[in-house]
Amino acid sequence: MADGDRNHNGWNAGGSGPGGESGGAGGTGSHGVRPPTGPEPLSVLLILEDDATRALTTSLMRGIPGIEIVGERHELRSGLLLARQKRTRLVILDLPHNYEESLHAAAQFKLDSPDSALFLVGGSLDPQFLLKAIRAGASEVLKKPLDRALLQEAIERVSRSGAARSGAGSRARSIITVFTTKGGVGSTTLAANLAVSLKAQYGVETVLADFESQAGGAAHVLGLKADRSINDLLRAPRLDSAAMTMSLLRHQSGLAVLAQPEELTQAEPLTAAQAGEIVDALSSQFDCVVLDSPHAFEEISLELLDRSTIILMVVELSIPSIRATRRALEVLEHLRFTEVPNRVQIVVNRYSGSRGFITLDQLHEAVGMRASHTVHNDYRRVFASVNAGRALCLDDPEAPAAKDIAAMAGRIIGRETPATPVEDNLRRGFFGRKVLR
Repeated sequence: MADGDRNHNGWNAGGSGPGGESGGAGGTGSHGVRPPTGPEPLSVLLILEDDATRALTTSLMRGIPGIEIVGERHELRSGLLLARQKRTRLVILDLPHNYEESLHAAAQFKLDSPDSALFLVGGSLDPQFLLKAIRAGASEVLKKPLDRALLQEAIERVSRSGAARSGAGSRARSIITVFTTKGGVGSTTLAANLAVSLKAQYGVETVLADFESQAGGAAHVLGLKADRSINDLLRAPRLDSAAMTMSLLRHQSGLAVLAQPEELTQAEPLTAAQAGEIVDALSSQFDCVVLDSPHAFEEISLELLDRSTIILMVVELSIPSIRATRRALEVLEHLRFTEVPNRVQIVVNRYSGSRGFITLDQLHEAVGMRASHTVHNDYRRVFASVNAGRALCLDDPEAPAAKDIAAMAGRIIGRETPATPVEDNLRRGFFGRKVLR
């Protein structure tokens, strides 16, 4: 489409002009714009870094009937994560002058959320930029400063065409990172069993990726020999679906596993950029990606956390573990990972209920966040399953810990109403005062 068709202010990926859209009777011409129709308003999320652009866009949107602004963000990744969580029907994304990273993130968002429409806002509409926008999956590209009439026409076009229909039936993708900065709390076993539960008990196409190179125990927990590993991906000339398929192990449950090599000395050097590319490739092929992260804030773990829709912080109810968790949560908050509600969730592993020395209320007081999940202290069965190389959730699904992990998997993918762990009685906090739930 020539720029003149859009008065040099906008571009439509579908190739239709403002006054002569294809669709016959559905067109409105240039004399009036009908508000979006449908039983529910069009949910819109704004991701606009510039304050002036955000204020102007918000003002323009409020004058358009049939829409609902469900959130505003100025940071790219937290905004796209919120859009995924809310299953927003329309995302308006501001592109900076150096837009390559933003376009890559936008393309990944469209891959993960095909039923959401994407409007890109830029300062220039040169042909190279428009071509890249098409490849990223943009429904519309609008030029700054935004024009209210063109914005309204674009929104109507999206609503009428059904390109941004409700995400209720969309294929939701999740990237779940199991993380801790305190070793020995069972995070690898938890990650492996969570992945098995998602695949075997809920039928979700899931891959488990082991990025903990020092221990590299995910494959062992599941009784798999790592004759293929992440090394194969790093040596491949291209990171494509064929290379990915050839590098994955298959568990008896149907779970795919990207393992670390058998020997630490065999491990190929991995950069944070490569880790991010691997996660992007995995999320394009699987509905759910479970990541076993390194146990420290380093470049690779930060790259994994940055791409995660859910971060499961694993903690035991012990003073050293709680202290490490409190410090980790402070870092996550400083890095703004906690801006999206429920993105960071605490998992209490080896939980003994009211018999424990430290209670959930005391944990809440110490770290400032309530536990979202608990996994029963079923040490004997878990220990036996790990030694045998058998997934507890598959081999002994009636074990209390297996039931807890299955329930956690269900809550994560929205198969049941989340439940907050409860204590039997009123407890006293670490500092002697009573804590009420």
